[in-house]
Amino acid sequence: MAATAAKPSISNPSLFPSFKSPKLHSRFTLTFFSNPTKPTLHRPLHISNSLSHSNSKPTAATTTTPTPQTPETFISRFAPNEPRKGSDVLVEALEREGVTDVFAYPGGASMEIHQALTRSTIIRNILPRHEQGGVFAAEGYARASGLPGVCIATSGPGATNLVSGLADAMLDSIPIVAITGQVPRRMIGTDAFQETPIVEVTRSITKHNYLVLDIEDIPRIVREAFFLATSGRPGPVLIDIPKDIQQQLVVPDWNRPMRLPGYMSRLRKSVDITHLEQIVRLISESKKPVLYVGGGCLNSSEELRRFVELTGIPVASTLMGLGAYPCSDELSLQMLGMHGTVYANYAVDKSDLLLAFGVRFDDRVTGKLEAFASRAKIVHIDIDSAEIGKNKQPHVSICADVKLALEGINRLLEGKGDKD
Repeated sequence: MAATAAKPSISNPSLFPSFKSPKLHSRFTLTFFSNPTKPTLHRPLHISNSLSHSNSKPTAATTTTPTPQTPETFISRFAPNEPRKGSDVLVEALEREGVTDVFAYPGGASMEIHQALTRSTIIRNILPRHEQGGVFAAEGYARASGLPGVCIATSGPGATNLVSGLADAMLDSIPIVAITGQVPRRMIGTDAFQETPIVEVTRSITKHNYLVLDIEDIPRIVREAFFLATSGRPGPVLIDIPKDIQQQLVVPDWNRPMRLPGYMSRLRKSVDITHLEQIVRLISESKKPVLYVGGGCLNSSEELRRFVELTGIPVASTLMGLGAYPCSDELSLQMLGMHGTVYANYAVDKSDLLLAFGVRFDDRVTGKLEAFASRAKIVHIDIDSAEIGKNKQPHVSICADVKLALEGINRLLEGKGDKD
């Protein structure tokens, strides 16, 4: 029994080798640095609602990594016109997206994918002991590295074990691509062994999901999944692949364009300068302003620090926003809300201007909504239009990437300082 098993003594130095000793790592060790024997295809995560990527310097919340190989420079292990299984197409599509680590637990409907992973010289599989552990490990990988996490599970109970992790990633805006095996297409809807309609199960807890019914769609779907997971407000995307699709042979077309016209049309390209000028005017008129920052500011840490430097406004953070602004700074009020500091809550309550950046006015923060910041004018900036006015009606709102908005506000403040 586990309760009677002998516990290792901490005093035994052999159980705790020095990190300086060059020892081999177990294949189950959750280390996030790249295997030096494998080429690195990391890609920095740009959480932005802009269609064009900015050339600004990486912030403290991003990971500076080498640029991944593009489809034009990617060197495939297959000849250009060589047929390969759908599972091999899937694995190569992941490689082309810069994936180097996946968290995959095998099963009957996903065994072809695991066989394809063994043929990859780029991707390392970290084997969890349960699918739920795999999806949460992928979520932790995404939080720590700034890269989208990838997890793989089989059909039926394997897929349903991902549900809690997908829901958590959806609520916390964490980019994850979850891949599940599915019964063959001819058996879908027949209550086959380990068949679960995981696309329907996860529809409300994923940003988007796919059921692959044509093997030629795999390259496009994988590209779309990573774009959806990392653009706009990040979130989880699920790809469900039937077993017969994994086994089918095809010569893939890697140049198929994405088909996301509705989504692309909703991505804002710029921030209205008149709204930014209005915010600067409110800041100059206020006596007791307070910053209320959340997880939406994690990718704009440098811009946030510059904003605080220019204005001297104290910063109260949500649990998800911890790390966007250093808690050791004298202007940090640390965390607010039910589990926050007394002075952060008093500061928000007495403020006359509340700058809510990348937050959702969660009930753990606000308590009674009518009494929350009741004396303050509220400015709300968020990348998700659904969050604007959902819980607390703002006086001024901007639906945009906080990073872009802060860059614009900082330019206005710096210009104003030069004139003064």
